[in-house]
Amino acid sequence: MLKRKIKITGTDIHVSNGLLNSAIEKEHVFQFEISQPTLRVFENKQLIRTFNIENLSDNPDLNGQFLHCSIRILDNDAVMIDGIISKNPDQHSDWKSDNYEAIRFQPFFLNANEHENHKLKGQGLFARGLHFSGTVTPTGVRTICVCDNCNKSFTLQQLHAGFAESQYFYSSDSKQTLVVGNSQIPNMPTQLQESLDEQQLKEIEQQLPIPTIGNGTYNYFNSFRCPHCADAFIDFESNPNIRANEYYGYRHINQEFQTIK
Repeated sequence: MLKRKIKITGTDIHVSNGLLNSAIEKEHVFQFEISQPTLRVFENKQLIRTFNIENLSDNPDLNGQFLHCSIRILDNDAVMIDGIISKNPDQHSDWKSDNYEAIRFQPFFLNANEHENHKLKGQGLFARGLHFSGTVTPTGVRTICVCDNCNKSFTLQQLHAGFAESQYFYSSDSKQTLVVGNSQIPNMPTQLQESLDEQQLKEIEQQLPIPTIGNGTYNYFNSFRCPHCADAFIDFESNPNIRANEYYGYRHINQEFQTIK
């Protein structure tokens, strides 16, 4: 009986479905041959995802480096891809190392369960499978997301705001993220705090600085937007109930958080 298979060609992942589509996992070491490579995923020869691997400023040229990768397809047709970058084809660092550089690609569903992808539109990164409750994502892991609207990828780096005892705010256009210590402004809402006083929140927002990049203001319920088309990726305006539990604050790759001195 034909089974699902994963085949690798260069930096392309080819998934072929058979009569028996059970869970499958494949480990592979990709060799990068250009400075900023692209990982593509095909299902039965149809291109379904493109992930552009944007470089960290302190490792600007990935040519000649390697991505030690795990590719998993679950029973429900979800595809999960994680990898660790290394200059050695045979070994790599771990999350305890200072130079740990890992990538988590946004999980997605194959065509048979495409409707599940639509359910995730506007949801947070926990719902999308990029973070897991009870497990801390190391700061050396960056996430490559794909916009629900334009299908272009973009790369995020995160701050665990709970551990940092701080709150984050996205600017109106999401071109910058502000991080404020819990003690810097009175009545600052903390992570996982679901009950908010609207008047207090308004007073807090009036004390926030204006972004130094882009336009608009910082607000607690501002959505995080795609840098390509500005569509709401994490849509807090439409889904305000998820805001309290999204305790990772995000910034675009290589961009610094704005802070209050």
